[in-house]
Amino acid sequence: MLEALIASVGYAGGVLSDKVILCKYRTPIKLFVPTVFFFLALITAVFLPQWGGFDIKILTDYRAILLFLGMIGAAIGWNLFYYKGLLKEDLHEFELIMLLTPLTTIILAEIFIPAERSWGVLIAGLAASIAFIASRVKKHHLRLSVAARGTMAAMFFMAIESIFIKYLLDYIPPVTLYFVRTLFIFIIFAIVYHPKISKFNRDAFALTIISAMFGVVQMVLKFYGFQSLGVIETTMVLLLGPIFVYLFSFIFFKERQNFVKDAITASIIVSCVLYVTIK
Repeated sequence: MLEALIASVGYAGGVLSDKVILCKYRTPIKLFVPTVFFFLALITAVFLPQWGGFDIKILTDYRAILLFLGMIGAAIGWNLFYYKGLLKEDLHEFELIMLLTPLTTIILAEIFIPAERSWGVLIAGLAASIAFIASRVKKHHLRLSVAARGTMAAMFFMAIESIFIKYLLDYIPPVTLYFVRTLFIFIIFAIVYHPKISKFNRDAFALTIISAMFGVVQMVLKFYGFQSLGVIETTMVLLLGPIFVYLFSFIFFKERQNFVKDAITASIIVSCVLYVTIK
């Protein structure tokens, strides 16, 4: 539970840092994405001696290899669309779409992970997700721009990756899995984008390292949450992350907020999280 709570804080910190890097410093995505994944892998590598581990027999397990390739494919897919959406959309609009991720993840987990099927948890998860979505829909519909459709794709790929990660954690410890994941993605993006670090703004470069720190905290603890709590319950707690994003988007980006509606939504989410925890 604590891991997922801290991961939600890491999520908010990462989103805000990335938004500043991409928008305020106008850092090209082709430069930022490979760089941040380099630091994600580098920072995670520090923890390998303490919490890492690897059974070489996994290299001959075709099921594990297919799961890993599926995870990498889904991760590349959502990262490509995710950063483009973050660059082009306001935070509150971006988060509106990303809030569909928990709902999609919960549904996929109910379908593909039989051990996690629980009507009580499913209903709580749906209630929390629907409350968040309802608090952001205006005039009873949502018009999706090209960027918004890309963010929808990111949301879907992110949910799919969660399922692959859950199964891979049966083979690989969280820290090792995240290190290998980020290393592979860095190599792929570096080959495709050919980033030139010399073109990085100094302040943006420093903030990229900070963003990577937030990313490691969020994702590694998310992996631990998947392992100990399961996909559905971890996803439920991670719903708290967007609350922090909305709060700080109002403070730092001056985006308009409806705090009465947000307070009601937050209370529903907290109630759902408490229900799952007690249950």
